[in-house]
Amino acid sequence: MKILFVVIFILSSLIIGANSFLVQDEENIGKILFDKTCSSCHTGGFKGWMTGAPKMGDWDDWEVFFEQGLPVMTKHINEGTKRHEIKGGCTDCTEKQIKAAIEYIMSKTKKEIKK
Repeated sequence: MKILFVVIFILSSLIIGANSFLVQDEENIGKILFDKTCSSCHTGGFKGWMTGAPKMGDWDDWEVFFEQGLPVMTKHINEGTKRHEIKGGCTDCTEKQIKAAIEYIMSKTKKEIKK
């Protein structure tokens, strides 16, 4: 009986630990997806230069896209455009994950107030 209790305790601890990890990932999914998929073009490196991708953090690069709004941007990324691969190449990403990545980019690209 004691062994059964110990096994149940260990399994419960593992499940609770896994759930907290998943919640943490859910909270940071935008950054995780950006780092995994989007950064190769949107950090200003060679691939971004070659594709003409707007650089995260550069308001002038993103202003025209941000004016379209999050729903339109999400739709364009999910469906692809002439200049952007469908889902940025992340074929297994959900619409919610794509939206989180766009929100992450938006949060890191704020309009600089000029004095």
